[in-house]
Amino acid sequence: MFQKVYERLLGSIIFGIYWLISHSWRLQKVGWTPRAKSTVPRVFAHWHGDELLLIGAHSREGMAVLSSHSRDGQLMGWVLSKLGYFVLRGSSSKGGAAGLKGLIDAVKRQGRDASIAVDGPRGPIYKVKAGVLKLAQATGCQLIPGVSAAERRYTFEKAWNQCYLPYPLSRCVVLYGEPLTVPRRLSEDEFEAIRLKLESDLIALKAKAEAYFSRSFEPSTQLTGVANGV
Repeated sequence: MFQKVYERLLGSIIFGIYWLISHSWRLQKVGWTPRAKSTVPRVFAHWHGDELLLIGAHSREGMAVLSSHSRDGQLMGWVLSKLGYFVLRGSSSKGGAAGLKGLIDAVKRQGRDASIAVDGPRGPIYKVKAGVLKLAQATGCQLIPGVSAAERRYTFEKAWNQCYLPYPLSRCVVLYGEPLTVPRRLSEDEFEAIRLKLESDLIALKAKAEAYFSRSFEPSTQLTGVANGV
């Protein structure tokens, strides 16, 4: 009982602080088209480290997302629900099949957009995994890459995904790339070619987003930094 009260109180504090910070950002979306309810849903793919910015960029849209079964995941899921997301439990490491099935149902039966961190939940960073492609295959939806960057931010340097939180009042940008189609019937080589295409598109978009703030982006440099604990 006490644990639940504590978690709900902590979640409320996190929600309140995040809501205040995210609503202060000077956010620009490039290539974004709001979807009318009568149109076909979309599947979005993004890097895990961009999540703390992207969550604020798409709050109150009812987008379907995954949250892990861990205690931290449950807390995060509650906060995401408060921010207007449709939260399902699961990840690629635990409960993955159920999580993917839930996302498919949310897209096909409920008509929701869905979003997946393609290199989560444990990496390797900047490497696209198969789950998001399978979701696009199963739903027949277009797969849209999306990335973000912030002018001023706090980066969690010890985190494997190098996630960051933009500072209050920071300028932020979210970029969306060209949609990809993932046919239902593909050979292993064809599937891998689309996976590599999505990975390449996300890396190029990330570099473009960082360039808005006169910063470069090289995945090899980022990977070296994570490996060395810097």
